[in-house]
Amino acid sequence: MKIMVIDGNSILNRAFYGVRQLSNHEGLPTNAIYGFLATFFKLQDDEKPDRTIVCFDVREKTFRHLKFDTYKATRKGMPDELAAQLPVVKEVLDAMGIVRCEQAGYEADDLIGTISRKADENGDACVVVTGDRDSLQLIGGGTTVRLVSSKMGQTIYDVFDTEKFREKYGFDPLRLIDLKALMGDSSDNIPGVPGIGEKTAMTLLHEFGTLDGVYENLEDEKIKKGAREKLRAGEQSARDSYWLATIDRSVPMELDVANLPDEFIDEESLYQLLTRLEFKNFIKKLGLSAEAAAPVLPEVRAEEITTAAAAFALLDQLTNEERCFGIVAETLGAVCLLSGETAAVLVEDSFATEDWETILTRLFDGSISLVLHDAKPIMVALIEYGIEKRMVEFDTCLAAYLLDPTQSGYDLHRVALAYLNTELPALNLASDDAFSPLGGRDKTVAALAAHANAVRGIYEESAAKLEELDMHQLYFEIELPLMHVLAEMEARGCAVAPNQLRAFGEQLDTRITELVALIYEDAGGEFNINSPKQLGELLFEKLGLPAQKKTKTGYSTNVDVLEKLTDAHPIIPRILEYRTLTKLKSTYVDGLLKVISPRDGRIHSHFQQTVTATGRLSSTDPNLQNIPVRTELGRELRRMFVACDEEHILVDADYSQIELRVLAHISRDAAMIEAFRQGQDIHAATAAKVYHVPIEDVTAQMRSSCKAVNFGIVYGISDFSLAQDIGVTRKQAGEFIRSYLATYPGVANYMDTIKASAKEKGYVETLFGRRRALPELQSKNFNIRSFGERVAMNTPIQGTAADIIKIAMVRVHDRLERENLQSRMILQVHDELILEAPISEQEYAMQLLREEMEAAFQMDAPLLAEAKAGHSWYDAK
Repeated sequence: MKIMVIDGNSILNRAFYGVRQLSNHEGLPTNAIYGFLATFFKLQDDEKPDRTIVCFDVREKTFRHLKFDTYKATRKGMPDELAAQLPVVKEVLDAMGIVRCEQAGYEADDLIGTISRKADENGDACVVVTGDRDSLQLIGGGTTVRLVSSKMGQTIYDVFDTEKFREKYGFDPLRLIDLKALMGDSSDNIPGVPGIGEKTAMTLLHEFGTLDGVYENLEDEKIKKGAREKLRAGEQSARDSYWLATIDRSVPMELDVANLPDEFIDEESLYQLLTRLEFKNFIKKLGLSAEAAAPVLPEVRAEEITTAAAAFALLDQLTNEERCFGIVAETLGAVCLLSGETAAVLVEDSFATEDWETILTRLFDGSISLVLHDAKPIMVALIEYGIEKRMVEFDTCLAAYLLDPTQSGYDLHRVALAYLNTELPALNLASDDAFSPLGGRDKTVAALAAHANAVRGIYEESAAKLEELDMHQLYFEIELPLMHVLAEMEARGCAVAPNQLRAFGEQLDTRITELVALIYEDAGGEFNINSPKQLGELLFEKLGLPAQKKTKTGYSTNVDVLEKLTDAHPIIPRILEYRTLTKLKSTYVDGLLKVISPRDGRIHSHFQQTVTATGRLSSTDPNLQNIPVRTELGRELRRMFVACDEEHILVDADYSQIELRVLAHISRDAAMIEAFRQGQDIHAATAAKVYHVPIEDVTAQMRSSCKAVNFGIVYGISDFSLAQDIGVTRKQAGEFIRSYLATYPGVANYMDTIKASAKEKGYVETLFGRRRALPELQSKNFNIRSFGERVAMNTPIQGTAADIIKIAMVRVHDRLERENLQSRMILQVHDELILEAPISEQEYAMQLLREEMEAAFQMDAPLLAEAKAGHSWYDAK
């Protein structure tokens, strides 16, 4: 038999520090559990043991502590976020039928040593898995050790048998005890012989074999006088250290290693645990399913409705229900409506076209309190279908996002797993045979009912949680109305000028061809300019330019590296320009041409409401947020976004320095607030105060330096980063930051208090109650904790700014409709809103846009928006 014995504390601890911060929607940290299980399953796949045992330490003092109270006294206690995961790991192991072993008075090492001895005596092979080198002393007979370590961010599994150990250390594994007795071990507070280090200890053991051998030959001339005196003075310490370092392989254990129980997975318990932890990949790996678990949702009955009379009767009934929970196909070809214990399924192919249109119209006319999950695509489809009134009372996807904005996605399967410990059946309503009698129509109907049931379960938990966290206003007055606004913007789209785009692309191609020829001439031959490896070899080996840094795959040739070498060789600025132009061509020119709709010739960007942790909107197909504006060529792209015809114009308005105004308001810094109230250039005003000169004497360089600090300060900009940004020494940058904070003491106070508050509460929030949890602030890892502090400072600022522009979008949309104007909002990019308006409405649209944006929120540092108009986006800026 092959037995694998895992040092549970060692692997769990390594996972905790090696895996980024993770948590489930309850806020339970899960990174250590995830890393532990990932390691566990890899080991199972690699070793294929017949039985596995996981050993853990217990909190009670061991026999070593009782004899030497200094043993491990210097070790820090287990972090709270790791301690919270330890019992859960044990629950998972129990559910998998894995034997756990822990015993008061002994360490996991002693249990592992005893198990490995008994396995050897029984003629069994034993693989010990640990991150602790102490266990290498156990190697021998049938015992090998897989030592887990990390190298360059990768987990390494080194397998040691007697031969490999001897090759590395030059003596037998058991002599590791003698080595620690001589050199000590600071991590366990084992003293060894004071003054004897690893090199000397290794030399002594190679010469004399054992600790006893060393002391028997203490007068040997091969031992230097200084070492001899240290050894003589430290003999008792060496003997004590030998005892401390020796793993006890005779622990009185009840576990019968010769007759280990079969490993039997409790599928129901394991499924419930892994779904609670939101480990969908592990559920899939183990082949678990919802059928294995006890149902957590009330059962519902699926019923297909196939006549118009029954459908209309159902809709009449639902108008009297408190709410209805629905699943709607994005094609609008199928609907499932759950109320009470019955999930009614309606499929388009069962109805006449006019009846189906009536069903959809009545369903979304506001008379039914409808709850959906991720309703925006449905809203877009309804607009394209021609249904004007589209009302949804609640969207569970939006609620899940607000309650935990750092997740990587909010599809119904993932949210059901997180909230309900339920894995939903597969459902593909876009499939041609989804409702075919031969393709499993009954199965699709049952799956629809299960999905609608999950929407109800998620609603019940998430709606209550929103109220508990005071997010009612944020959800019902900002996010939910905005969802309807975004749907209209997506459906409406924005006009582009394809012929201009193609011409611009040809212009770029001409310059790219010229650059390639010049680069090859500089290089002395052709090479793949897009290959970092070939480019690195050319620049730093063939041309001999000074290399900045080297990665595992070769020299780094990223933009930061190349920009520092701009003056070193003519090839560098050409490569930088080549990269800029090829990016413009492939991503924006070619990319935009690909997403022009053949239906109406417009681009319909998808506005993402549930992606960023700060609440900022993002967009895809195309990503409007990333359209370059720093170069003139990049700005030229804005010429391609145009009004639909000569009778229309684009009206553009953006907030002036909204994040700095929010910072002034939140920090209550009097000087910064006053500068904004006086309408001063905030960067020049800052420079005047920092440099102690009249504002009219502020130079461009002074203003630029203060602009870098103004925008970087709440991102936790360091003296190192600022020094690089403004071209000064690190010391000068540090003095500059100190001077800045002295100028704005309210900002300095805000930075200190928000970090302290976030650490105490575990989260930060915007002025509108948007919340972000920050478990990183409790981390013992400096880099992770520093990241958490930067996020704590920035999120209330950036998140509040995001909330404000969302409010503005809802206000602008509602006023345009209220006043029956033809102008409509078509784009949102960062702090900028763009309307497409009839020329006859231009002046009023500019006034309306500015008024609603400035009135979105009253602050001590008043909001300022400037509106302009033009036929293209470029002209309107």
